[in-house]
Order: sequence, then structure tokens, then C-alpha cells
Amino acid sequence: MAVVEIKNPSTLKIKYDAGMVNGKVKIITKSYSNLKHNASLDDAFAVAYAISNLQEHSLSDVFKIDSTTIGA
Repeated sequence: MAVVEIKNPSTLKIKYDAGMVNGKVKIITKSYSNLKHNASLDDAFAVAYAISNLQEHSLSDVFKIDSTTIGA
């Protein structure tokens, strides 16, 4: 039996540095789903950077989270 993989849409997760709150660094996370699974890293980062320029807080991290379904 051969195993089949199906690429699911990816998620773009962007973290922002919101400064210090009660002596601790506050991080705000925004996630955007349904990113094309074959989107290049350059394109995904360009989108994240463009979105971050519209935000009040500075960009901290960018994640492209891929998902694959496997089955028979």
C-alpha cells in the first residue's frame, strides 16, 4: 500500500514586539490562514513585511507553517 501526501494550505504567523508590560516583553501574534502551500519563502516574507508596515508595533518574527495530510 502506497502512502499518499496531500499538501494543505499553509499559515502565515507574524509576531510583533509590543514593548514591556509589567517588566515582561509583550508579544502579539497574528495568523493568516489559506496561504498557498507552494508560496515561496521570499513571497511569504514580502507579504508579512507589507502587513507589518501597517501595524503599530515592530515586526519580531515571521513563520510559514506548512501542513500535509497523509493517507493510503
